[in-house]
Amino acid sequence: MIEAAPVATRYPRCNLAACMLPWTEHWELDVAAFTEHVNTFLQAGYRNLYVLGTAGEGYALSDRRFQQVVQTFAELTVGEGLDPQVGVIALSLEQITERIACAYHYGIRMFQISLPSWGPLDESETMLFFKSVCGAFPDCRFLHYNLPRVGRIIGGAEYRRLADAVPNLVATKNSSTDYARTADLLKHTPDLQHFLLESNFAMGCSIGECSLLCSQAGLFPKTTWQLFQAGLDDDLPELFRITALLHGITGRLFAHCQRRMIDGCYDKTFLWLRDPQFPTRMLPPYLGLSDEERQTCRAMFDAEFRQIP
Repeated sequence: MIEAAPVATRYPRCNLAACMLPWTEHWELDVAAFTEHVNTFLQAGYRNLYVLGTAGEGYALSDRRFQQVVQTFAELTVGEGLDPQVGVIALSLEQITERIACAYHYGIRMFQISLPSWGPLDESETMLFFKSVCGAFPDCRFLHYNLPRVGRIIGGAEYRRLADAVPNLVATKNSSTDYARTADLLKHTPDLQHFLLESNFAMGCSIGECSLLCSQAGLFPKTTWQLFQAGLDDDLPELFRITALLHGITGRLFAHCQRRMIDGCYDKTFLWLRDPQFPTRMLPPYLGLSDEERQTCRAMFDAEFRQIP
């Protein structure tokens, strides 16, 4: 790894697991299946879990349903040695702060937030957003999910200004595989903990300290931990070997699907491939895979990828 003066990060380096929401036939949270799902991650060694991101349908929940999910999740994950986080996705700043307050009541102190998406915020509005949301909860910490669907991507220089003004902004999540963008983040804000997907984690580790958010953690749990450990060990050959191993799997599993699907369709299918009892229903109006599409995924998984631990 390129040598650089060590910088203390605002949040510890970790392997972060995303939890999905299983729904019953009547569109209620399947508490038993959700409990088993979360406990499976805990038993696999995860101490950092989050719920209600984009893949976890955080965009789709009513206030009642949000409260139920957060309460159930907190009962499973709030405790010594664990650091759970809750995603908050909404169109208004007021709703975002109300939902943070709801999760705060149940003991959550780490939040994943994204910018409102009805209209892109300019830089001044973005600064106001972070100061308002993070400033309202000074004893909490915040991860910003930097995703294109909100209309703009925040770069390293702007993150530097935000981090200087908002001390409890501690981390970012970036799904880009662009090396220049990754380098820009780590150069300008090495004090923030940057969570990268498995496709870009090796590149990030070649520049500086970063964390892993692996979209295939439910599919390849041991390999995910091996990838993260290789990052901790600065083992670039192993990092890029595992990156190459995982590259293209999602595309091959879903090559037969002729429509673009919402994020959770893919992630719930990953869980179902390892646990056929996990429900893959998506809250309407979004549609999950048909039975035929899922069985085609399973046939490809069994033939090509089941041997990957």
